[in-house]
Amino acid sequence: MVVGRSNSARSGTAGTLTRSRRFLAEADEHLGGEVLSGPAVEGLLATAADPDAAALGVLRVVEAVARDGGRDRMRAAIEDNPAFVSRLVLLAGASEASVDHLVRWPGSVFALEGSDTHLIIGSESAEPEAVRRVMFEAVEADPEAEHPVAALSGDAAVTALRRTYRDLLVQVATDDLAALEPTSIVESVTALLSDLAAGVVDAGLAVARAEVEDADTAALAVIGMGKCGARELNYVSDVDVVFCYSPLGGADDSAAARSATRLALRLVEIISGSAPEPALWELDAALRPEGKAGPLVRKLEEFEHYYREVAHNWEFQALLKARPIAGDRALGAAWFDALNPFVWTASEREGFIEQVRAMRVRVVDLIPKKETERQIKLGPGGLRDVEFSAQLLQLVHGLADDRIRVPTTLRVLEALGETGYIASADAADLAEAYRFMRVIEHRLQIPRMQRTALLPTQEAKLRTLARTVFALGDRSEKRLTAERSRHARRVRGLHEQIFYRPILEAAAGQGAIGAMSTEAARDRLAAFGYRGTKSAMGHIAALTSGVSRAAAVQRQVLPALLDWFSEGVDPDAGLLAFRRLSESLSGSNWYLKLLRDSGVAARSMAQVLSLSAFATDLLLHTPTAAEWLDDQDLLRPRSTAALRQEVAGLLERHGAEALDPIRALYSREVLRTALADILSVVELSEVPGILSGLMEIAIDSALTAVRMRLDAEADVPDYEFAVIAMGRLGGAEIGYFSDADVMFVYRPCASGLGAEESGKLAAHVKKVALALATELGNTGARGLAVDIDADLRPEGKSGPLVRSLESYRKYYDKWSEPWEAQALLRARAIAGTPGLRDDFTALIDPLRYPSAVPDSSLRQMRRLKARMESERLPRGADPKRHIKLGRGGLSDVEWTVQLAQLRHAAEHPGLRTTSTLEALEAAVEAGLVSSDDALVLETAWSMATALRSAVMLYRGRTAEALPADHTELEASARLMGYRPGSAQKLAEEYLGATRRARKVMERLFYAFD
Repeated sequence: MVVGRSNSARSGTAGTLTRSRRFLAEADEHLGGEVLSGPAVEGLLATAADPDAAALGVLRVVEAVARDGGRDRMRAAIEDNPAFVSRLVLLAGASEASVDHLVRWPGSVFALEGSDTHLIIGSESAEPEAVRRVMFEAVEADPEAEHPVAALSGDAAVTALRRTYRDLLVQVATDDLAALEPTSIVESVTALLSDLAAGVVDAGLAVARAEVEDADTAALAVIGMGKCGARELNYVSDVDVVFCYSPLGGADDSAAARSATRLALRLVEIISGSAPEPALWELDAALRPEGKAGPLVRKLEEFEHYYREVAHNWEFQALLKARPIAGDRALGAAWFDALNPFVWTASEREGFIEQVRAMRVRVVDLIPKKETERQIKLGPGGLRDVEFSAQLLQLVHGLADDRIRVPTTLRVLEALGETGYIASADAADLAEAYRFMRVIEHRLQIPRMQRTALLPTQEAKLRTLARTVFALGDRSEKRLTAERSRHARRVRGLHEQIFYRPILEAAAGQGAIGAMSTEAARDRLAAFGYRGTKSAMGHIAALTSGVSRAAAVQRQVLPALLDWFSEGVDPDAGLLAFRRLSESLSGSNWYLKLLRDSGVAARSMAQVLSLSAFATDLLLHTPTAAEWLDDQDLLRPRSTAALRQEVAGLLERHGAEALDPIRALYSREVLRTALADILSVVELSEVPGILSGLMEIAIDSALTAVRMRLDAEADVPDYEFAVIAMGRLGGAEIGYFSDADVMFVYRPCASGLGAEESGKLAAHVKKVALALATELGNTGARGLAVDIDADLRPEGKSGPLVRSLESYRKYYDKWSEPWEAQALLRARAIAGTPGLRDDFTALIDPLRYPSAVPDSSLRQMRRLKARMESERLPRGADPKRHIKLGRGGLSDVEWTVQLAQLRHAAEHPGLRTTSTLEALEAAVEAGLVSSDDALVLETAWSMATALRSAVMLYRGRTAEALPADHTELEASARLMGYRPGSAQKLAEEYLGATRRARKVMERLFYAFD
């Protein structure tokens, strides 16, 4: 009984009971006297979740019973059995769907009297076999038969089965709602709901056997998956199953398969199909091998072959909760014995844990952002987090320890605590949170018996929900919100402690909380993607041992960091880099404070260290840059003006010796860019321009420093000197991998120099160019090297390294080849004397933007492109995957755009740009390229550019092809903004983009139809 659970003053009920009294008075009219009106029932209404709904529900049930001829029995039940009234009011105030069922079947209400009650939670009548027997009685089948066949069939059988199920469901809901401490019985409730579902399936199969003509040719076992398999079903859930069959009576396989398929299909209709009595829930076989594309039924040996040879990693996790629930018991047991061992060896499969975790991330990502905090099941700190934590530990340690091979979440948590895989206090906290959230989930479903796990936004609905969750004390929505938030925070916080803190203790030889052995700790690290587990344990011990402040802080943060490292593609590299960084900064108070207090900085650090060898190496050279990770504003690119001002200060302070500080500044800013890139502070499309600007400033300022030194030592005439960027630097399109393609030009300040002076000046400017290239490209010096490459100069390596402006003029007038005009399309003066830079640009403009291009030059250009494709592609390289020279790669797009520039820039000024994408956009505006073709070319070029930089960030060295290694491809995908687990998606999208670009290129460049 629920009388006296809570007085109305504390219940949160507002207003009067006027409407409720009216409903009760109307009900009394149907009963022929004052039976329900009065303070006793009004007191019950005050404790109901929704008093008005309770009174209206009672009225509807009384009306239905009276129409059905049961008025006298109803009146007697109300007058003689206070518990009956209490249960009816309680149910009516919380579940409109249950009232609907009682109105449809008025006689079912008397099951609430007590004497006719089949189920009492925790009693013998609620045992699985007792529940199963009730279901078989409903369809008149013998539960003891090997393959039971129902006496009822058709709509009569379906109606009887569905009504019986709902009769029992109403009783379970009433008992559940009446519990003073619903969290204490939640496990019994979920087990009983699962047994009800299993009983329905089993009895439904008996009906199918009565209807399917050749049913005796096949034995069929129904295997419950997911929550039904684990006996932790909700009030409303899909029941996930798979079907296993075997031939009977000498039938051949094909005949048995047809029979089993018909049985399974009819079973699904009996439970989920259209009928006079509404469907129960979906019987879902989508978790079967090959999903919906696979056969509905399979033989046992087919299941074994599939899971041994074909199954994906996630499918083994789905087996974790599988158990036979209906049908042929011997076959179901054989299925379980054959398939269950696969679960416990799954964690040894390559990438298993990574893929399991990625699947959890994808599930969370699919939740609409506005619903995330309201999601009891999938949201942060929700039910799925508890289940996922327990299952992951099972999958990691279950192979070696059969004590934790249990399917039910609460039993798993208990076993994990008892065996020391997690602290017993942590297991208890998770179990408490899980029970509480399951109660909320059930109370969300009971009103309409609909599948939901989303907290309402309306205050009234939230208040009603709170009154069904709490039977005693404060039953307000504020308490509900506060309790739910407390549990969610605790669940979120326990993750790192559960998985990683015992590893720290084992590494330090402490034992303590988890009493985890070194071997078990290494197993857990291996499961989470750490390959060198012995080294990892050494790093952990070095970081956490001792009594220093650094060790204390690192003991605090390492559980989270180990987790975050494991989310990257190379957790070993991340852990090693963290150790090296921490050792270099262990005496810095700001660093320890950053680790301890800034979750943002620590997580960002883990992401960088485990994903980018390039950025890690730079960070180890400039460890103080770790401070930037706490503030995204510090990661944003500095303005050109600010950088040039800083460079001017370096030149003023250091003069001719400023080259090392300039290199350090360049390295620092490239690091800032890389960090911003990895952490998505800047857009991918911005990176080439940022890097190009940094390289320009480095070259320009380094040239000034070199001239300060060399000009002071030399007795040469005054001269102007300039650096002309070519290739990708000229287009401001470089990546982390790019050389600085340049040409050098000079001009004497005075005319009419003699041969001796001219010779001395020529030798001197060559010395300046060599010094600039050597000192900026010195990998042994402080800072990042800038590899200057002057091979695109006239006559290539055989020509002079530096030419005078006049020499360039004479060369281009007499000797220039068509390819040189094409190369000049991306020539851009970036350093040196402003006047000379302008004059060189004026010199080359007529050459690169000619009024007409002879057909012979076009043919030569096309032949040269074809030769490049056949001769310059590395031996054995796949032309579809090579980023620069492959089909549809960078070269294809750039040559197509450059052909349009050579032919049309004279008449369309918009084409006079060194930028590939700006020129492509101008070609569209000029009507030379369609917008569709331009989009295809831009997509391929942008993907190729981003891919080259991503590979460089990950590996720390260049790569020329789409990675074949899965780990490298996965890292590239993440650095390009794809979700975890998108390696294959990146490959497919890149190959598709370049394939389309190649078709456009062949049409526009080679003039192919």
